[in-house]
Amino acid sequence: MKNILFAGLALMIFTGCTTTKGFKSDETKLYLKGNPTTGFSWILYIEDASIVDKEESSEYLGADGVVGAPSRFCYTIRSLKPGNTTLRFEYRRPWEKNPPLELHIYDISVETDGKLLIQERTED
Repeated sequence: MKNILFAGLALMIFTGCTTTKGFKSDETKLYLKGNPTTGFSWILYIEDASIVDKEESSEYLGADGVVGAPSRFCYTIRSLKPGNTTLRFEYRRPWEKNPPLELHIYDISVETDGKLLIQERTED
């Protein structure tokens, strides 16, 4: 009797994990400009990190040896599971309490097939 109960529980857990059948991870890239030599950087907050993942990279845009030249920051956003979340990018010095110089907010929706839908909005 215990084996049958255990098998039923295992089946319930297994079928609960298969809700993403047909899910194929999607990705998109977001680009932001900044100047890390000034101490400013983009700080990213993800409302629900179980829905999307991110990978960061940057590219220096100035000539060699030029101090204060801008950089381009690339954020690859990848869908992990269906749902909705928000990305908030704040351009600020991490050690200061001042409001960010720039703010970008993106509403993210991941469909059941994994497709990413991203819309930028302004904060009210």
